[in-house]
Amino acid sequence: MRQNRDQKWFEKLEATERIELAKAKMPNLLGHFLYLLELHANNTHVVYSSLLSGQIPQSFAANAFNVFQRSMHQFEIVRLCALWDRAQAEKVNIPTVIELIGDDKIIDMLADEARKPWVNEATVLNDADMKRSELEFADEQAAKARSELKEALAEARIWRIRSKGLSAKRMD
Repeated sequence: MRQNRDQKWFEKLEATERIELAKAKMPNLLGHFLYLLELHANNTHVVYSSLLSGQIPQSFAANAFNVFQRSMHQFEIVRLCALWDRAQAEKVNIPTVIELIGDDKIIDMLADEARKPWVNEATVLNDADMKRSELEFADEQAAKARSELKEALAEARIWRIRSKGLSAKRMD
């Protein structure tokens, strides 16, 4: 029931509003993603190797280090889950952005946006060949943006489905 209400919220927005909201969320989403990558890189040393643990003699500090290792590992898992949590208006996560831009009309609008800088450049050129070249490049950039957006959305949806399958298996 709640999922339907959240999806209807996205459907009520105009295409331009969905694009602007997705654009507003992306810097924070990328920040969360980069933080998760950094956390994972640190955990390769803290949790998965003996590089640090080998430097701590058996003592009370060793127990504290074990707690530290577990908390680092668990925090990485929490951050990863938050990145893939369900889509909601107030959330900054991958499924929310998928819902916002995962529509052919919106993808076409974003592709046109990618095309604009070269079209604008072509309008000020006097040379017909240069103008034609800029317009061809603009079309290539739009096609590339459209293709890459569709591919990224498809891959993200597949990962979302896989993660739901893993969660369901763990619940059994």
